[in-house]
Amino acid sequence: MTAAGITLSAESAQALNFTLAPGNFSVTQGIGDNNASSGIAINTQAPSNGFGGLFTSNFLLLGANSNDANIPNDSLRNNNSTATSIPFAISSTDADQPITVTFNWAFQGNATGVINDADSFSIVIQNTDPNANDAAIIFQRTLVTTDSIPGYGSVTNQTGDIIPANSLTPGDYEILISLNENTNNRSSAAGFNNITVSTPGTPVPFGFSTNMSLLAFGGMFYGMNQLKKKMAVKKFQA
Repeated sequence: MTAAGITLSAESAQALNFTLAPGNFSVTQGIGDNNASSGIAINTQAPSNGFGGLFTSNFLLLGANSNDANIPNDSLRNNNSTATSIPFAISSTDADQPITVTFNWAFQGNATGVINDADSFSIVIQNTDPNANDAAIIFQRTLVTTDSIPGYGSVTNQTGDIIPANSLTPGDYEILISLNENTNNRSSAAGFNNITVSTPGTPVPFGFSTNMSLLAFGGMFYGMNQLKKKMAVKKFQA
């Protein structure tokens, strides 16, 4: 085996990579459903009555009950609805890397987007320690008529703002999702699923990708040793 046949590669440290299911959230304020079926009217109906069928599996619903016939006439107006995830650990290795959160979202209703009728939602990652100040807004959406991008909409595999390396300290964290509805006359609702928290992983210098690399190097050194012995024998015979 020659040196040209050996592949060197760095081995990645284990990366943070997990998905929060809708059932991993609890609705802590307002109304919602942490296990809403994709078959409910609020998902299957076209905007602004529903989410236009964005969700193909169960999802977290905020600002409405799963048995409501549509969003404009749902069960909650002029209040906040909040859901909080189960805690998850961010290690020192994780905190040393940028952290990415991806998710599916839908936000619909019949608010006007002016003055006190600009409904909104936000997604935040925060430390569960009440004495800690570690928190970051991952994504937010506000219905404002002057926005170049309309506030209502729906997206699959949305990437929120990437949290820079070393912005958070190691500890236990949670995802907090809040929907704000502002008037009694109109209503909004929001849905979420496939919420994934991940880091890219950190390359370990001078590592080997597999045990085969070690075997390859062993074979190379063995071959070089045998070649030296043969050359020594030929020189002696000469």
